[in-house]
Amino acid sequence: MTAPVRLRLSRRRGFDLQAHSHQVNGLEAVNVARPGVWGNPFIVGKDGDRPYCVDLYKALLAGMIPLGKSAHHGELLAARLRVIAGIDRLRGKNLACWCALDGKPCHADVLLNIANAPERGNRG
Repeated sequence: MTAPVRLRLSRRRGFDLQAHSHQVNGLEAVNVARPGVWGNPFIVGKDGDRPYCVDLYKALLAGMIPLGKSAHHGELLAARLRVIAGIDRLRGKNLACWCALDGKPCHADVLLNIANAPERGNRG
């Protein structure tokens, strides 16, 4: 099986995410950028640098952030629940975000890891 990868979205005229994804590895792609169900609620610059915002997102999805202490706890809880409820829809698909493909972490990497974890395939 071909492993899903992270792709970068483009505003270039004529850019077609699905065509690009199929050219890369033959898989379908899902846009996980903001705004949308899959977007990271932690904003680079406002909440920290990119690696820190990705760490916050990872902690949020793992249930490790005490949401009661956040001014936006309702929004964060809703975001967490939406992702958890729909994560299986990302399994086996490339995920696309605006982050540069520069070796730094992106929330799409977190989603790729969760959606494609080996134990997820054993659920009934």
